[in-house]
Amino acid sequence: MTCVPDSLCKCSNLRQMDLSANQLVALPASIWELKQLKNLNTDDNPNLVMPEKPPPEVKGSGAEFYNVDFSLYNQRKVAGLKPSAETMPQKDKEAERKKLRARLRIKQAQLKEEEGGKQDSNKFLKGLSEYKEDSGSVSTYLSSRARLNQNDNQDEERKEIRNKKWTDALTKPALDYTELFPEVVNGSVGQEEGLYMWRIDNFLPLLLDDAVGRFYEADCYIILHASQRENLPGLLYDIHFWIGAKCEIDKKACAAIHAVHLRNMLGCDNRTTREEQGDESDEFILYFDGDIEVLEGGSESGFFQVEETIYIKRLFKCHGQNNILLEPVETHVDSIDHRHSYLLDDGMDIVVWFGKLSKLTQNKKTTLFAEKINKLERKNKATITVITKYETEKQHIFFSMLNGDPTSIKDPTVGKIEDYEDSYSVPTPKLYEVHLGVGYLELPQLEFSVNRPMTQQMLRTQRVYLLDTYTDVFVWVGAHSDRLLRAAAAKLSGEILKMITRPATAIVNTCFEGVESALFRSFFHKWDDIVAVDFTRAADKVIAPSSTEGKEEMKVDLTALFIKREPPMSPADCTEYREQWKENLETMSCFVMEGKNYTRLPAGEQGHFYTENCYIFLCTYWMFISDFNDDLLEQYVILQKKQSTGKKKNEDGYGEGEGGGSDEEEEEEEALVCRVYFWQGRDASKVCWPQYSLSSFRAKIREKIGSKMPVEDERCFQQQESVKFLSYFNGKFIIHKGKRPGNNDPETPQPRPRLYQVRQNGNILAQRCVEVGCSSLLLNSGFCYILKVPAEKDGDMCYILYVWIGSRSSEELMNASIDIGKEAFDDVDTVSVLYEGTNEPDIFWSALGGRRQYDNQADWMDVIRLFRCSNERGYFAVSEKCSDFCQDDLSDEDVMILDSGTDVFVWIGEESSDVERKLALKSAQLYQQHIQDLSGEARKLSIVRRGKENLKFIKLFHGWGPFRARTKNSS
Repeated sequence: MTCVPDSLCKCSNLRQMDLSANQLVALPASIWELKQLKNLNTDDNPNLVMPEKPPPEVKGSGAEFYNVDFSLYNQRKVAGLKPSAETMPQKDKEAERKKLRARLRIKQAQLKEEEGGKQDSNKFLKGLSEYKEDSGSVSTYLSSRARLNQNDNQDEERKEIRNKKWTDALTKPALDYTELFPEVVNGSVGQEEGLYMWRIDNFLPLLLDDAVGRFYEADCYIILHASQRENLPGLLYDIHFWIGAKCEIDKKACAAIHAVHLRNMLGCDNRTTREEQGDESDEFILYFDGDIEVLEGGSESGFFQVEETIYIKRLFKCHGQNNILLEPVETHVDSIDHRHSYLLDDGMDIVVWFGKLSKLTQNKKTTLFAEKINKLERKNKATITVITKYETEKQHIFFSMLNGDPTSIKDPTVGKIEDYEDSYSVPTPKLYEVHLGVGYLELPQLEFSVNRPMTQQMLRTQRVYLLDTYTDVFVWVGAHSDRLLRAAAAKLSGEILKMITRPATAIVNTCFEGVESALFRSFFHKWDDIVAVDFTRAADKVIAPSSTEGKEEMKVDLTALFIKREPPMSPADCTEYREQWKENLETMSCFVMEGKNYTRLPAGEQGHFYTENCYIFLCTYWMFISDFNDDLLEQYVILQKKQSTGKKKNEDGYGEGEGGGSDEEEEEEEALVCRVYFWQGRDASKVCWPQYSLSSFRAKIREKIGSKMPVEDERCFQQQESVKFLSYFNGKFIIHKGKRPGNNDPETPQPRPRLYQVRQNGNILAQRCVEVGCSSLLLNSGFCYILKVPAEKDGDMCYILYVWIGSRSSEELMNASIDIGKEAFDDVDTVSVLYEGTNEPDIFWSALGGRRQYDNQADWMDVIRLFRCSNERGYFAVSEKCSDFCQDDLSDEDVMILDSGTDVFVWIGEESSDVERKLALKSAQLYQQHIQDLSGEARKLSIVRRGKENLKFIKLFHGWGPFRARTKNSS
């Protein structure tokens, strides 16, 4: 054979191919398309030239990665960047020539094979004629005799192989039946002659006390008869399993399976016998002396019993033509109006009735809605009956279900047409999201309008929602919602239903994610189940699921990976912004939340925060009216109206535009605003914010301050504060671990050394002094640190403060750290400034647990970047966090990419999806290629999981601490 036919390569399931010892010249190029081929042997083919192996797919990474093109050339092109010459695909002319030569060799080999086939057939015919002429010779006889003997030996070998039973090669698995038949193991059953009986109960055999001939028709039984062998030691076992006429399939299967288990356990060679109710064998009946009694009933099935759905009969009046609207009305004949079409839902019977004056479009829409109900809620098993105004013989079907007489309906042809006007107005639905706290329930209303209608995307799978349509109350339950949320929503729905006066037909409907009712979906904009079909695709592309060709490429947005890092703000600009914000600030009142009390913070503690506490800051400042948001602008307009109505008319004769008009215009450009900052520590209780929102303290703020100026709340978390809020503290923003010490605390914590790291993330505005672990391993020459060491002086407890200045820290950071050490800590006795490498005292290193090797540079602060990989927008997107990030920016529902200049870390959250993890890893590899192409530096890729971060990763964050234990409803 000189060539392989191309049709052989269409066998996609080929795993091995042996082409050795042939005269092959070439193989078809499609040989590389055999994905299942593991072993290809082409030895002893000296003239064989293998076809060139095709390059890997350029179209992304195939179906495994959702057909996304992760090539650097394509992603740079999508991001709007000019591709480099290295990333542009190059055409290989030499490879094209090789392909053409291989095709030519295949055609030549096929022609030679055809010619060779003709020559072989001529030789075969010639050999037959020669054999016929020499058939009487001795040599021919001996050779034929030898062939016959060889065939006889082969037949004997085949007989030996054929006589072997297939059961001889089987080996019984080592199974443990002790849990199924413990009574056989302990010797109480099967050791003596007798009759034993088991009943199948919840998939397991249950031994009965007495083996009498009483059976239940809904049960299955296993019967063991043990008798003495004749003239042989040991017992003879006969095993039967009895099947009741009305038993469930799980009992039938378990009876047969456990009967075999019992046989294997006893070591029997005979078969188990199946006995069915009413068709028992004579041998089986003799076990019970011919007296078998079958009773009604039996035990419950082991399967979960699915209760039949109970449907409530409801009658809907249909309004509108373009968008059909269903109004629930009483299921009575008095609700019928000939100007409308009606839909009567009675479970598996759905009736659509058309009035004599109903519109044709409305009738079609009503019929379509009935089809949706049947498809979404009844699994296409309901019977739909459509009754038009011409089908008088079917009218009794509709009115019999209403228990009424059709003659009682007012004739539309009698009277004025105005008597039948459609006065139905669509009530505006209200959508609430259920929030659950410790002792509190929040029910915020989701906002939507005509320009921003209510859509399906508003419903999140981790939440529970209440939809109030006035005519009904719907409870939507997400697939991953907490059970406490579900219970709270069920209770709230009943209370909301009774809160206002509603129609008598109003009920509470519960909808689960993915199986929502058609009525619930009708309130959302463009929520339908129409499947988009692309008729331009060929049939073979649709059939082949493994082919990436013909499949839609998943939408991704990786632009953030190719955008340059945002340059930091200059110190001069930061100082200018800080001074401007401080100048606009009028007053600032500080409170700390301790339990349910709000204590005013002493002046000396302003700027000191504790991770287990929450703080409230009332800041009044001047703000341009043009910068107001909608809420502030609305409050400002209301206050202006109140002030204008309270003013008396100017009696001095000044009109509009006269006398002092320019001053009023200047005053209206700016206005006082009160912003309430709620600062929450990382270890503080999550109940604090709901408690503050519902407290009388907040109500008093709104009542007193809100009557003078607009008020807005801003919730900020630890190390996620805005730079405007940080500027109010003049760079002295100190975060301590633990709880704020109070005067009423029964136990005072034991004094211990505390280490604080002073760091500026991106610019001097984002400067914080955060307490870290007291270890010399956390030191870095690029930062400054403050060490607070307890000591005794004259028998009293005091503190010594050391300000450690790293040798590579900036001048701004050094001056700021010295100012913090000298001014921000009031409870210290002495303050010492230590420069790295200038013989730090022993007490300094002993407080840090001994001197150890630490990092001597922080150049990564100039290049560090954090990216978030998420599909919350409906598609996979990568976005960059600002340079002022912290540990809490690592979202557990997403995957993060962290670039430190030398390493690229892929941090995987526990709640992230498989799609996010796959695409995030490919994005990190793409980012690696991009950086290497720009700078020529290769960066190491590492995968980090939540809770298992190494020290190299932890050091990149300011004030790293342990993660809080997650709850099902944590947000």
